[in-house]
Amino acid sequence: MATTTFPKTQADAVTPAAKLKPKEHGAYAILGIPIATSLLIAGISVPGVCVAIASVTGFLAHEPLLVAWGHRGARAQRSTPAATRRLVILTGFTILCGCVALLAGSNPVRISLLGCLGLASTSFVLAVAGNHRSLLNQLWGIVGLSVPCVPILLAGAIPTDLAIEIWTTWLIGFAATTMAVRGVIAAQKRHPRTIHGLAISALSVLVLGRYTWSSSLVIVTLPMLAMSGLLMIWPPPAKHLKRVGWTLVVGTVVTAVWMIAVV
Repeated sequence: MATTTFPKTQADAVTPAAKLKPKEHGAYAILGIPIATSLLIAGISVPGVCVAIASVTGFLAHEPLLVAWGHRGARAQRSTPAATRRLVILTGFTILCGCVALLAGSNPVRISLLGCLGLASTSFVLAVAGNHRSLLNQLWGIVGLSVPCVPILLAGAIPTDLAIEIWTTWLIGFAATTMAVRGVIAAQKRHPRTIHGLAISALSVLVLGRYTWSSSLVIVTLPMLAMSGLLMIWPPPAKHLKRVGWTLVVGTVVTAVWMIAVV
């Protein structure tokens, strides 16, 4: 008996599930390297470890949030029912670890955690609004991703002024690398790169000026600034863009090792 076959319709086709890992690869270094460096400087503590876990789980919740809210497209939203479930689980871990850090930490740790909460909330709002790719919001993202180093350092009895100096040092370094990446992309698109070069030059002058007048810790950002400057002078061709990220990671790791050595 002959069987009748029917052509597959688009609705019958299986759509692959969307990936739920954050796509902003540079953010991994901006979040992870300062956290690891701070734990090595301050030592292991219950509040510090809880802040680290809460920061990582909150960061990992970013992509499921975008998928669940439809910012990765309707297909991704329909084909990934696990996004909402993963978002709830990761957010739950973030809240739990954050509460433990609040209860176990000192008053300075608690105050800094409230600041982290405010910055994280604005980052999530920007993500939902879909404005996270602009220069201003990327720089604001650096602030939010790097700030967990402050409560981790305070939990290890690092003085408040030194903890803030370490954080501002990371801000300067990551601002330079972000401008370098955007400058390389602009070069590939044949767009002007004046603002990117001026920004890196200004940051370099700021670092040298602060070091000259106050022997500031900020001098450890020189590897990051050097890598950023080289990328601005000799932007790689399009086929080598992946090397940009690794080049900047090398500079960031050197800065981290230098920071650990001098603090």
